[in-house]
Amino acid sequence: MRKVILKTALITFGVVLVLAVAAFGVASLIVPAAMSDLTYSLGMDVISSDYAYQEYERSGDLFYLSRSFEIAASRGRDAKAEERFDVLYAADGFDEMCEERTESTQDISVGGAQIVTDYRDYVCGLGACVKYRLAVTAEEEQEALDLAMENTEKEFPAGNPVYRLAAEAAGEKDAAFCQKLLAAIRVQGFEENELFTDLVNILEVTADE
Repeated sequence: MRKVILKTALITFGVVLVLAVAAFGVASLIVPAAMSDLTYSLGMDVISSDYAYQEYERSGDLFYLSRSFEIAASRGRDAKAEERFDVLYAADGFDEMCEERTESTQDISVGGAQIVTDYRDYVCGLGACVKYRLAVTAEEEQEALDLAMENTEKEFPAGNPVYRLAAEAAGEKDAAFCQKLLAAIRVQGFEENELFTDLVNILEVTADE
């Protein structure tokens, strides 16, 4: 009798498990947005990133494309991050999405510190860093530099792409790239505010190492 009860319990558990897996799979296909939100809330960032990209492919919602890019970039998945950034940057509605994100999320973490920044500055700076980390040739490094320069306003605001890229290169103690970046910003005509001056000092120190 006990064997029958145990066998029945095991069969029931197996059926429940199969149904749960099937339901999870169906949900993943039908509602990747919900799965992205759920896994993100559980701290499963990498899985959340992939679900977010599936949702973008399903609906065309740039919010989920930007989420998939941000997480991939922050988790060292630079090849995927670059692919997703390039799609995001070229997408119709990119500027409008950035404006919406700026209005809804003012506080963005940069290097562990919370700052108030423009979302376009943040995402383009992150994109430039990804391209820099992946760069093998001088042309690829120039692509990263150009992306940062083109998206940094003359007023040189906090959290701008050039500053973020420079911080990345200085952190790597990349003297050659810091020299290149230093030369570029000196002729760009940026406002020489306190942030700009601090950046020049950082790049000069790193370039001389």
